[in-house]
Amino acid sequence: MLVGASILLWLRWLGWRVVAMTGPVSLVVFVLEVFALAVAAVLSAALWNAPTGVATRSQRRSARRGDTPLPATVAVAVGLDVIDGPERIGPDDTGEVAWARRGIGVLSSRSTSTRPSLAQAGWSVVAIEGIRRMAFVAALVLVLLTGRFPFEVPRWELLAVLVASQLLLACGHCLLSDGLLLPGARLRWSMASVGAGLGDGTSRTGLPIRWTATIATMVALNLAVSLRGLSDRWTHGLGAMAHDERVLTMAAAAWMVGWGFVALRSLPQPELGYYGATRRLEESSTRRLALGATLAVATVGLVAGILPGGVPA
Repeated sequence: MLVGASILLWLRWLGWRVVAMTGPVSLVVFVLEVFALAVAAVLSAALWNAPTGVATRSQRRSARRGDTPLPATVAVAVGLDVIDGPERIGPDDTGEVAWARRGIGVLSSRSTSTRPSLAQAGWSVVAIEGIRRMAFVAALVLVLLTGRFPFEVPRWELLAVLVASQLLLACGHCLLSDGLLLPGARLRWSMASVGAGLGDGTSRTGLPIRWTATIATMVALNLAVSLRGLSDRWTHGLGAMAHDERVLTMAAAAWMVGWGFVALRSLPQPELGYYGATRRLEESSTRRLALGATLAVATVGLVAGILPGGVPA
C-alpha cells in the first residue's frame, strides 16, 4: 500500500517534470529520475515476492547497526541464499567494488539460462547504487557550477509530493523487508559505495579507494556549494543563479554531504600506521583538516547563498 502510494506520487512529480523541462541538463536529470523510479519498482517487486520471516535475530540487529553491507542484507530480504562477501579488489577494504561488479554481471547477462530472477534483479540494483549516486552527485555539481537549474522551480505542493513519495517508499521497503531495509539504509550505502563499479577498482595512493571516494565526493560538493554562494554574493565569477534555484540545489548538496558523514561512520577507518600511505607524519590529521576546511567554506557559501539578495554584479 505504501509503496503503491509512493510510486503514484512519484509519477505525479515526473508528469510535472516532463512539462517543466528546459534544456539538455534537464533531460539528463530527468533520465536519472526515471532510472531511480525503475530501481525502486524492481526492488519493491522483489521484496513483495520474497518469503517472510527468514531473517534471524542477529541479522536484524546487524541491519539496524549497519554492520553488514547492504547487498548482504538485501539478499536475505529478497529470499536469496546468503551471499558471502566477494573477494576484495585491490585495496578496496570493504568490498563495495566487488559487490557492484557482481551486480553488473547479473544484470548484463544475455543468456536465457542465466537471466536474473526478480530477486536477483532486486539485489543487483542495490549492489550498483554507487554508480547512480555518482551520476546524481555529478549532475548536482554541474548545476551548482553552471547555474543552470534543470527545471522550473516547483511549487511547494509539488515538492511536498516528491518528499512524501520518498518517505512512503522508505517506510514501505522497511515493512516489505520485515524490518531489514531501514529508512536511509540505501542512501547511506550509495554514499559509502559512490562510484563503485566504475574503473578498475584500484587505488593510486595506497588509501582504501571506497573511503577515499566518499571523502572526495563530500569535498567536491562542499567546494561547489562554497563557490556558488560566494559567487552569487560577492565575486560573481560564475553565471548568476536565481535565489530559489540556488537554495534548492544547495540544500540537496548539503543533504548529500550529511549522508556522506553517516556513510563514513559505517566504513572502517584505514590503518596506515604512523606515517600513512604517503610516508608523511600526521596524515590522518591532514585528511581531517581538508574535509573540515571545505566544510567550513561550504557553510559560509551556504549561508551567503540562502540569504536574499546578492546575485547582481
